[in-house]
Amino acid sequence: MRKTILLLFTMFLLLSCGGKRDDNRVITVTIEPLRYFAEQLVGDRAEVTTLVPKGSSPETYEPTAQQMVALGNSMMFIKVGDLGFERTWVAKLGDLADGIEIVDTSEGIATVESTSRGVTDQHTWMSCANALVIVKNIYNSLRKADPMNASFYEGRYNALVAKIEKLNAELTESLNTVEGSSFIIYHPALTYFAKEYGLHQLAVEEDGREPSAASLAKVIDEAKAEGVRLMLVQQEFDRRNAEIVAKALNIGMTTINPLSYEWEKEMRDIGRIIASQGSEKGRE
Repeated sequence: MRKTILLLFTMFLLLSCGGKRDDNRVITVTIEPLRYFAEQLVGDRAEVTTLVPKGSSPETYEPTAQQMVALGNSMMFIKVGDLGFERTWVAKLGDLADGIEIVDTSEGIATVESTSRGVTDQHTWMSCANALVIVKNIYNSLRKADPMNASFYEGRYNALVAKIEKLNAELTESLNTVEGSSFIIYHPALTYFAKEYGLHQLAVEEDGREPSAASLAKVIDEAKAEGVRLMLVQQEFDRRNAEIVAKALNIGMTTINPLSYEWEKEMRDIGRIIASQGSEKGRE
């Protein structure tokens, strides 16, 4: 609490002394995949900066005072929707962000639960169908905020939509051969991806917490029953429990990065990995 108060006080002093930039051509996003979408749309019309740095979890990251001041000086803030980081810090920004256009990119997306305990998966960007909604939300906000460049944004939006649709066609074709297969993942980041391509995701992590011994045993039994041959892990999470599961299943671990700036490449890579190492169930 004391750390938060100090940070907000520092932000107030910096904004009071410096004021807002005159050009105000900066867009701030929460995570790197959103920077990819935003930059595809804005080109050289604005600078796009990311709050959560590489290797950090958007669920627990705490921004610096300088980052929050930069956010307060932005023309637009683009967020995923309801990540832990966003819930905490957007509310605390309060009056310091007065006048900033806040874009909720998940607006219009039907959320999906990532576990049987009713926890909603916030990784909405890990889906081509959702990506089309995300870029449409950003595009509409850009047209509203900067109508002078509306035709410029429209051309880039149409090009990006075509790119996403092409990627979806490729993934649909490659994953068709393993439809119905299962994979195991440490943090359940591929709920939307799995649903989109007829796959089953088993998660080690429990609602953002370390799994209990009983939970580990349960997920191992489920993975064995479904013939899982692939385990995915993310670089920003501790691997100890993932290693226990991988050893019990006698399979290796493959690292993925759903937070990568190279969204299109990451989606394609994940599809390739799953297509080449689908579970025995998916190959029956």
